[in-house]
Amino acid sequence: MWLLRLMADRGLALLDGGTVVIVLEERGELRVGACRGEQVASLRIAPVEGSAIGAVYRAGEPLALDRPRGPEAAWLHELGLEARSALVEPLSMEGYGGGLVIAVRTEGSFRGHDREALKAFATSVANRLAAERSVEIERLRYGMQARERERTRWAREIHDESIQGMGALRMKLANARDLDDPAALKKMVDAVLDGLGSEIEGLRHLITELRPAALDDLGLEAALQALARRAEAVDGLEVTIDVEPGPTLGTESAGADAQRLDPELESTIYRVVQEALTNVSRHAQASKAAVTISERDGAVHASVTDDGRGMPDAGRLGPRGDGLEGGFGMSGMRERAELVGGELEWMPAPGGGTTVRMTVPLAGRQSTRVAQAAGSAP
Repeated sequence: MWLLRLMADRGLALLDGGTVVIVLEERGELRVGACRGEQVASLRIAPVEGSAIGAVYRAGEPLALDRPRGPEAAWLHELGLEARSALVEPLSMEGYGGGLVIAVRTEGSFRGHDREALKAFATSVANRLAAERSVEIERLRYGMQARERERTRWAREIHDESIQGMGALRMKLANARDLDDPAALKKMVDAVLDGLGSEIEGLRHLITELRPAALDDLGLEAALQALARRAEAVDGLEVTIDVEPGPTLGTESAGADAQRLDPELESTIYRVVQEALTNVSRHAQASKAAVTISERDGAVHASVTDDGRGMPDAGRLGPRGDGLEGGFGMSGMRERAELVGGELEWMPAPGGGTTVRMTVPLAGRQSTRVAQAAGSAP
């Protein structure tokens, strides 16, 4: 976790060297969240019950050791650390568990001012982590509420459109059954068949919005092209799609050895673009939108730019959710970007309109061969 590493670096600077370890308790286990300095903790996870480091945690008291030996050094050996001198301060985060801040030196001893510095540092770490966890819980709660609103929207669309439409067709068939006039009966059946065709098309549109088959079978570019065609047919919005190939980002014209982004990232890009285009159609009063997907500087960049009336406010949405807030569309895009380690940005477009931009680092993500992904296509 970048925040823990940053805090461990700060603690290391306060103590002027050595090694600083931040250990957090989670569901009955102690996990090394960050270790910075001269040594690297070899133990990453230990049970609270039955481990030497667990006993130190359960004691809940500051600890200062000089030349630790035997049983008093067991927890250090468990972590894979050597120490001439060691300090421990408990982390207390009311309502969010706890942990330990550990400082060790292989040469020299810690002094009284070091203990006071570590105590103050542990307090700042606990306060920061408690605040971060509180924000995370609030973000998850908001995300759950947003998903529930989306489920309600789908239920309403299915009830108000498909179910009521099919109910009307059922009534027409019931009336047709009682007709003695063959010509009137044929006319009624033809009308019902037309109605069924419209209902099937509507359901197919809903299914495509939930999970487009083209995304699985043909890849991101083809799915986005299909999305653009639907936006023009349904909303009259002219959409251009520009997918610039990169080391990982393949295109329709790529060869069999080209790469595809991992399915989760492809789906996230598609959904963010889809929601952005929906917002453009509903609110931007735009006639055109341009979608650009590119790979550069070790990241995938996706942007949607429209020629509409622009937004009243623009702001940057990073991993902590700072900046622009809005309805489900904006919060949904933000949440999707964060779940893949990315961030979103809303900004005025040159010449008017709005640009929505998502950036997702590719470090640590897996790509797949185009040929392998396409092999599952029917």
